[in-house]
Amino acid sequence: MISRSTIQKVNDTADLLDVVGSFIKLKKRGTNYIGNCPFHNEKTPSFTVSAAKGIYKCFGCGKAGNVITFVQEHEKLSYPEAIVWLAKRYHIEVEETHQSNVEKEQRLEEESLRIVNQFATTYFQQNLQGDEGVAIGLSYFKERGFRKETIEKFQLGYCVENREDLPNVAIAKGYQKELLLKAGLIYERNQHLSAVYAGRVTFPIHNQSGRVIGFGARILKSNEKSPKYINTPENEIYSKSKTLYGLYFAKNALSKQNECLLVEGYTDVISLHQTGIENVVASSGTSLTEEQLKLIKRFTSNLTILYDGDAAGIKAALRGLDMAIEQGMNVHVVLLPDNHDPDSYVQQVGVENFNQFIANNKKDIIVFKLEVSLKEAQNDTVKKTILINEIAETLSKINRLEDFSKQQDYIRRCAQLLQIEEEGLISLVNKKIREKVVKREQISEQDAKELEQQAQTETIHSQPLTTDLLKKDYLQEKGLVKILLEYGDKPYDEALSIADYIRLKVGDADFANEIWQKTYQLYYHLLDSSLQYPDIKTFTYHDDELIRSAAIEALYFPYELSDNWELKHQIKTPSREMMFMQDIDNTVVYFLLRKIKSTYIELMDELKTTHDNLDEEMILQTSLLELKRNEIALLEHFKTVLTR
Repeated sequence: MISRSTIQKVNDTADLLDVVGSFIKLKKRGTNYIGNCPFHNEKTPSFTVSAAKGIYKCFGCGKAGNVITFVQEHEKLSYPEAIVWLAKRYHIEVEETHQSNVEKEQRLEEESLRIVNQFATTYFQQNLQGDEGVAIGLSYFKERGFRKETIEKFQLGYCVENREDLPNVAIAKGYQKELLLKAGLIYERNQHLSAVYAGRVTFPIHNQSGRVIGFGARILKSNEKSPKYINTPENEIYSKSKTLYGLYFAKNALSKQNECLLVEGYTDVISLHQTGIENVVASSGTSLTEEQLKLIKRFTSNLTILYDGDAAGIKAALRGLDMAIEQGMNVHVVLLPDNHDPDSYVQQVGVENFNQFIANNKKDIIVFKLEVSLKEAQNDTVKKTILINEIAETLSKINRLEDFSKQQDYIRRCAQLLQIEEEGLISLVNKKIREKVVKREQISEQDAKELEQQAQTETIHSQPLTTDLLKKDYLQEKGLVKILLEYGDKPYDEALSIADYIRLKVGDADFANEIWQKTYQLYYHLLDSSLQYPDIKTFTYHDDELIRSAAIEALYFPYELSDNWELKHQIKTPSREMMFMQDIDNTVVYFLLRKIKSTYIELMDELKTTHDNLDEEMILQTSLLELKRNEIALLEHFKTVLTR
C-alpha cells in the first residue's frame, strides 16, 4: 500500500490548474478558470476550475472533484494508480507501508510475469519477419485485411511450429521455467518443454496501462482435436472475467463518444479499429461478467452489444442483462445479418454503412428480450406466465432512485407487449423488490409476513421516494456547511469566530440530510480534537467519498460578478468575501426558521391525535406558543439582518 506520507505529499504538491491545463485549454474568468469539459462533448464551456480551492466542477455533466479525482476520471485509473501518476509527474518518491514477505513475493511474481509476457510478445512479433512467420502468420493477417500499422499497434505475432523453439530461447535468455509455465507459454511432459501456442497466431491482451497480461492464440490448420482459440490460464495478473480485450486502445474513444460497442472476438475489435471505430472491446468469448461491466461503466453507461444474428448470437446477447441493469447501464443490442460478424460485415459494407446499420437497428435489450421470448412462448400460457415473472425480476433490478422514471417507462412498454394490465405488472415488480429487501436485510419470518401484509394494503400508484435535492431543508443545510468550511476560522466579532457563533446558535443541529449532518459534526470533531480550524483540503480530499463530494458541492459557486460593472459603469460591487457576514446571519436565521417550522408541524400533528389527555394537550399548546415566540423573534432579527 502507498504510505500516508506519500499521499499527503501528493495532496500538498499537485496543482489542479497545472494538471487540468495539460489536457484542456483554460481561460481565466474572475477568480476561476473555464474551459470545455473533457468528460463530455460541449461547444459552450461549462467546466470551471477554482485554483484557490483546488476543486473543479462541470455545470454541464455535473462532474466535480479535486486533482486526484480528475486524474482518476480522465485517465480511468484507480485511486492508488492516480496517486502514482501524480507522484511521477511531480517527482515524488512513492513510499509504501511495510509489506510482509508473502506480499513482497507476490508483487515480485506479478512483475516477473509481466516481464515474461513482454518477452513473449517481442518473440512472437519477431517471428512474423521469418520465412515461416511471413508464409503462415503474416499471410493470415493480410488475408483478414489487417494493415502493417494495425498489426504493429496491437502487437500481433506468430508462434513457430517447432515447439522447442520458444522454451529454448526463453531459458537461454534467463527466464525461469516455473514462470514460463505459470504464464501459460509452455507446458511440460515427460521432462520435455513445449510451446503452448505452436503454429498459432497470437493476440496479446493488455491491461489498462498497456502492459501485456496474457494472450489469445488462434490455430491456422484444421484440427478437430484442438480448439480454435486458446487463452492464457488464470494467474496472478490475468483473470478472463476481469479483462476486456482492446480496452487499452478503446478507453479514450469510449469516454469521448460515451458509448461502448461490445463484440465477441479479437479480430472484430481489430477490424473495427482499423476502420476508425475505436470505441469497441471484446469479452473474448466469455459470458459478460459483473467485473467487465464495471470496467465499461468507468468510461460510459451506454453499452451496445453487436452479435451474430443466429440463435447462438441472440442467446449471447442476453447474457449479463440483469447485471447490466443493476449497474444502471443503458443497454442496446444489434443483431447483424446472418452469416456475418462485425469483422466481415464492416469489410463488406464499409464503415459509413456499418455505422448507419447500427444506428438504425439498435434495440433496447429489455424490449428485445421480451420480443424474442414472446415468439418462443407463442400461445403457451405456462411459458407466458414464466416470462412475465422473468421480466418483473429484471425490472426489479432497476433499483436506483434516479432510474425510477426509466423503470416506469419499461413497465408501460412491457405491459403493452405482454397484453396485461400495467397495474398488475407494477404490483409484481414491487413484490420482487420487497422480496429482495427481505432477503437482504434478513428480516425474521414474522417481520416478513407483516411486511407482505402491509404491502398488500398499499395503493398501486404510490409516489416514488424523493431525493434530498427536493427537500426544502437541503439548501439551508448546505449553506451552513459551506459557511463553516469557507469562513469558520474567521472572526464573527471580538469574542467569537464564525465556527463558535454557528455552534452557539445552532448547537448539535438536527439536519434532515445525513451527509450534511456528518460533515458538520466532522468539522467540530476535528476542531475540538486538534484545537485548530480544519483546512478545506481536509474535506475536499477526505477518504470518505460522500464527505468529499459534499464539500466540493458546498464550496462551489457557479457565478462571478463581472468586472464591467466597475470598469464600464463605475459601479463598485461588493465581493462575496465582503458580503460573507451578511451571508452568515441570513443562513443561520433561515436554518433556524426551517427547524422551527418543521417542529411546529410535528407538534400540530401530535395535537390532532391528543383527545382526552388534558395535561398532554396543555404541554403541546405551551410548546407551540414558545415556538411561535421564537419564530417572531427570529423574523424581527431577520429584518435587521437584511438591512445590515
